[in-house]
Amino acid sequence: MHEEPTECKSPTCKTGFTWLAPQLRVAPKLLITWMMTLLGEVQILLERTYGPTGVNFEDFLLSPQRCRTLSELAGPSAAQISDLGRVFLRIVDDNLRLGIHYDSGVVKALEENNPACGLNEENILPFMVFLEELDHAVHVALKFREGGLDIHSEAFVRDLELQAKVDTYLILQKYCAFFNKPQRLTDADRRWLKACVFDRDRSPSEEPLLAERYHETNRLARRYVRHLDGLSRTRRTSEIRRFRKLSYGQKRDRVAVVCAR
Repeated sequence: MHEEPTECKSPTCKTGFTWLAPQLRVAPKLLITWMMTLLGEVQILLERTYGPTGVNFEDFLLSPQRCRTLSELAGPSAAQISDLGRVFLRIVDDNLRLGIHYDSGVVKALEENNPACGLNEENILPFMVFLEELDHAVHVALKFREGGLDIHSEAFVRDLELQAKVDTYLILQKYCAFFNKPQRLTDADRRWLKACVFDRDRSPSEEPLLAERYHETNRLARRYVRHLDGLSRTRRTSEIRRFRKLSYGQKRDRVAVVCAR
């Protein structure tokens, strides 16, 4: 797997999420030591759950200029995708090329109001953008390592959207619960997180296929996390690892089965 080539090697090509001060009581205590960027923390959390990708996704962050170039190369379809965060994918000579871009407003919001110090109404939406794009990158890498090459098919794209919704909700739960006493979610926490993840229409397009894609994957993810909320931690981990390996069609079937019980 290779990084999408950038047109410069300056630090501006790599998004510098803030380093956390050691004296702060921050949620990364859940994961690793304080000397870690937010991207590194979340990547490790995802890989501990689903498996290693073998790459450092901080090396795949794109500059605004490179993002504009790739968006132009992608054609009219790119205009339908949110500017807040994007993942660019292609396969060249049997190698996966991947690049991640976050809008400067997303980066600034997370640096000034770091979710590792607590979730609130101001930082949860930019954090969701951050989580979903990184989640796409991790799962594309895992699927590619397992032989998944049809990265531009509608089923593959919907699979990424569904998986990202599920993972975003679960990661937000960890960050939210960390600051509770005891470190458990309340019913009010779950209602708030579900409203943020599933009730806010962030579809960037009126194009029928995209609108239907987001509607379906959002509906399936909401039903599935309701099932996950009823499982013990051990059973939930086993379930989502099994779920991750399914195709999109199999995931739809799995949601229908577990939510009918």
